[in-house]
Amino acid sequence: MAFVLFQSGSSLQLFNQNGTLSTLTLPTGVTLATDRKPRFAVYGAYTVMVNTPNVPLTIDSAGVVRVLCPQPPRQAIGLASGGVGTLTGSYRARQTFLIRDLTGAVIAESDFSPLNTGAAFAASSNLINATPLNLSQDAISGSRLYRTTTLGSTYFQWLDVDGNTLTVSDNDDASDAALSIIAAPTLGTPPNMTLVASWRDRLWGVDRVDIDFLRCSEAAIPYAWSATNTFKVGKVGSDKTGISGIIPRRDALGLGRREGLFQLTGTSTADFRVVTLAENSGVTSQETVVVWKDIAYFLWKDGVYQWGPEGVKCISDGKTRTWFTTDSYFNRARFTSAFATIDPINNKYRLYLALVGSSTENAWVEYDITDQTWWGPHVTSVFATPSAAAYIQDANDNFLTLVASGDGFLWKDDGSVFTDGANAAIVMSVDTKFHDANTPNVDKYWGELEVIGKVQPVGTMTITPRVGYLDAAAQASISYDMTKGRQRLRRLGIGKLLQLNIAQSTVGVDAEIYGYSIEDVHEVGRR
Repeated sequence: MAFVLFQSGSSLQLFNQNGTLSTLTLPTGVTLATDRKPRFAVYGAYTVMVNTPNVPLTIDSAGVVRVLCPQPPRQAIGLASGGVGTLTGSYRARQTFLIRDLTGAVIAESDFSPLNTGAAFAASSNLINATPLNLSQDAISGSRLYRTTTLGSTYFQWLDVDGNTLTVSDNDDASDAALSIIAAPTLGTPPNMTLVASWRDRLWGVDRVDIDFLRCSEAAIPYAWSATNTFKVGKVGSDKTGISGIIPRRDALGLGRREGLFQLTGTSTADFRVVTLAENSGVTSQETVVVWKDIAYFLWKDGVYQWGPEGVKCISDGKTRTWFTTDSYFNRARFTSAFATIDPINNKYRLYLALVGSSTENAWVEYDITDQTWWGPHVTSVFATPSAAAYIQDANDNFLTLVASGDGFLWKDDGSVFTDGANAAIVMSVDTKFHDANTPNVDKYWGELEVIGKVQPVGTMTITPRVGYLDAAAQASISYDMTKGRQRLRRLGIGKLLQLNIAQSTVGVDAEIYGYSIEDVHEVGRR
């Protein structure tokens, strides 16, 4: 069953397809930071959570939260005689910790206990046992013991010990041939990640300390992180952020820094390497990265970028570049806190930003992927602070878009174009371009304004002209009766340029305008 995870304060909550929100129980010793954003990746039947927890976590559809991997045993273990048996020779053993799911399948295994640097145990027709076993500080299902063959140095799976209380294993004298035929796997402890992604049957992440390096798990083993699976991205130490975004597309893994975009190529750890994708773009915030239909969208300093089969390009240039390159619209110092989602119903990339003077992401803009147009900025009067956004599937597998608010509520986008919540209007306020009638430096007489719009059962629209130059003051507003569909209004006056503000903000009243025209425009003194 599909579900969505939210962090609310220091709690982790699950929202399922039936609309039920429940608070999940964290493993013992796990805490969630409240001054960072949680980050998630889906791997198989589990969701992996990093950045806010003090260790990486997994969450299943039942809401069970576990550590991604237990911390390894701290001390080396030895072997001892358990009585008369069949083993003769020198042996060593190592221990790992296991986590099993409700079916008994192993879903996590820690790294190995340290090597025992003492003398190997010399058996002479003995049963042997492992002692002293380490006990884990994590919630584990048991331990797994690995043993060498007679006089060997390679470890093979030997015994499993259930629970987290026994310090001595059962006595055993299994022959070398009875051990697993496969050598002990490559394991390792996952880093304390700030970023995480799932790609090509591996987990990928960035350590909180080694911020310039990408790490990955073993293939099909998300809890096994060999230290050798490490890849440098960009120039080490070039900034304080390091890798700022991971972008997993179907056949490509993108890696963003604040000053560059890179790509991991290859098919395995034997040939994985990082190459430069673009030097004049990057990723300001992981939360702005959205991959939809194998095309990635993300925010950089000068606008929103798209990375797909045709390469990397800025999709806001030539349209809304000033939104991102001037201080007239948004607080650019908070671009690193911006976040985004996809509206799958209307096929739009929705980006949440802080307005000028705001210290929270209180507005959003939308890029219509279908017709490649930008819309916004939008605000809502129902709540002051959008804090997260996502899309989910309901019980019928239909898409829903959700917005979380800073006051602790989840809001559903219901498709209404004129009512925000139960009793607040969605404000429509549009500024037209400055009309110049092809003579921008000449004073003109602007005649009667005529407006054509969709016939509504009730309501009026407010039109406020500005006639003069770019700094012209607003004139007295004009009321357009939306029940008429077409209405001729007053004359607008004299000036070089004309701009109109068209607004409507009545609860429960729709508004749609088809066009407007100005009758009798001519240069002053000429006709």
